[in-house]
Amino acid sequence: MAELQGIVHRIGHEETWPLRLEVLRPHHPLESVKWDGDELVTTVHLGALKDGVIVGIASLFSEARKGTPDPRAWRLRGMATSPSVRGQGYGAEVLEASIAWVAQAGGTTLWCNARKEDAGFYQAHGFEILGDPFTIPEIGPHWVMERKI
Repeated sequence: MAELQGIVHRIGHEETWPLRLEVLRPHHPLESVKWDGDELVTTVHLGALKDGVIVGIASLFSEARKGTPDPRAWRLRGMATSPSVRGQGYGAEVLEASIAWVAQAGGTTLWCNARKEDAGFYQAHGFEILGDPFTIPEIGPHWVMERKI
């Protein structure tokens, strides 16, 4: 997707809310996409732009996975791509920019709770499934996935 390089930029946490709501929490109130830690200076929000409109997002939290003491672990959360651009490489660009950001920040691990149907996407970018699937109420089945940096 070389033609898309350079389309991912740092954005404000509130700029993630519309896509979070549309893609990750449809039929939920806006409050459901305002997450603890969004506004911390250590949290990074990335957005892919197409014609000046945010079409892909991800948030990176400095957070170790439960049960692991790694102080250099980062959590990928709120990864979403507008349905209007699915399959065009915007999600891949956001994920690769997220991985690069964590590496540049000295992170050793990037992990996420991936929707079960999206596991293949993450595996294609070097993530591995850890443990058994679990269900987040009202959202659906997920896997914990991790990539070493």
